[in-house]
Amino acid sequence: SDSASVAAANEQIVKITTYSESENNIETLVKAKGFSDCAVVMNADSVSVMVKTDGLLASDTVQIQDIVVSETGYSLQNIKIVEIK
Repeated sequence: SDSASVAAANEQIVKITTYSESENNIETLVKAKGFSDCAVVMNADSVSVMVKTDGLLASDTVQIQDIVVSETGYSLQNIKIVEIK
């Protein structure tokens, strides 16, 4: 491996680790708001939040969006919230 390939691989490892940490933080914070289960998938362009609920209220959506924005800095159009019943 040349040094450029090693540097690129290391950069990818850092990105993946950062995504994983952010996903975990978001999941923990969403569960702390009273949701029984939550899964988060993050990539360079968007964040998807799957939340177990019997019905997501507008106030719940805003809370989840606030958590994601504060943890990632992503804009609202890059955040997808999916209800799982």
